[in-house]
Amino acid sequence: MQIGSHDLLLPTTMVGNYPNPRWYDGSGFSTFPKGEFVYDSISREAFEDAVGAIVHDQEAAGLDIISDGKVYGGDSPYGQILYHYTERMTGYKNSGPPIGLPIYSTLYAPTCTGEVRRDAPFHLANLRATRKATKKPVKVSYVGIQVLAAATNNQFYKETRELGMAIAKAFNEDFKELADNGCDIIQVDEFVWPYGMGDWEVEVLNAAVEGVSSQIWVHTCWGNYSGTPGYFPDDEETEAGVWVLDHRPSDAPAPQKAVPIFPEVLGANIDALNYEVGRTGPDDLKPLLDNNWEKDFVAGIIDVKSTVTETADEVADRIRAVLEFVPAERLGLSTDCGLINLPRMISAGKLRALADGAAIVRKELAEKQA
Repeated sequence: MQIGSHDLLLPTTMVGNYPNPRWYDGSGFSTFPKGEFVYDSISREAFEDAVGAIVHDQEAAGLDIISDGKVYGGDSPYGQILYHYTERMTGYKNSGPPIGLPIYSTLYAPTCTGEVRRDAPFHLANLRATRKATKKPVKVSYVGIQVLAAATNNQFYKETRELGMAIAKAFNEDFKELADNGCDIIQVDEFVWPYGMGDWEVEVLNAAVEGVSSQIWVHTCWGNYSGTPGYFPDDEETEAGVWVLDHRPSDAPAPQKAVPIFPEVLGANIDALNYEVGRTGPDDLKPLLDNNWEKDFVAGIIDVKSTVTETADEVADRIRAVLEFVPAERLGLSTDCGLINLPRMISAGKLRALADGAAIVRKELAEKQA
């Protein structure tokens, strides 16, 4: 795969979320203000030290592409991620009903009451802290545009597509700022795509990435809130009209995973698609062949819902299975999803297993070519 100016065979990376150092969340300085840290050198130092620790774990493991870790501060990772964006765009207030999405409905939906515009940088501080800590290619992750649109209590725009386009415009401004500051890869986490894509999601994504010089990856997810896989609710599983995490019936069907994102994703102006294989196995790779996917694919091969750390040989076996569907020159390797629900020491071990398993397969491929 071509990553910036680097041509890497089976490049390794993690999806995004990584456990914050425990000292950071309990330090009193784990806040993420709008803009830069110009008014608070202590918070800036603490933030950069936390990012540096996460970068160190990735480099010590041997990963090729370094992620920012999604360090936002606070004790509710997914809630902080969601509200991080609405606090940086106009038109939002952070109150509303529970989010009407399965497994996420323990969070409340921020309410859109006016025109949505970018008001402050989203991830410039993340990029600068990560760049300061590594010389390797850097990837910064964003919550997906459809995710934010679906999670919004929309009281202003006539339709969801119109809201999505406004968010896309704000994202486009932020993407360009990151690209201008040397971000190699921008990853968009569209974790509601498996529930089904309509006629506007790809249009909105393409508007967001127009004119952006960084590589664009899309990670789509089979569900990972509190370590819980996504599922479809049934008619009886409601409380005040929304789905509730604790009420998941034992026979609830799971989303069809990769199938619903095709063929729509073929029209997305992205450089790579990423989703999990480690927990579910390689069957979800069949749509890549059925739909003639010709772009890069980044396979999640580390199970983030298990506290058991894979061996390097187990990881190598999963890579070999993926190579039956994706040629080595177009394949990257990652965790299934973010590692945020695992203890940091387990997360670090899983990253080492990822890098070590990739090294085994790279050696095998080199020997075949010799």
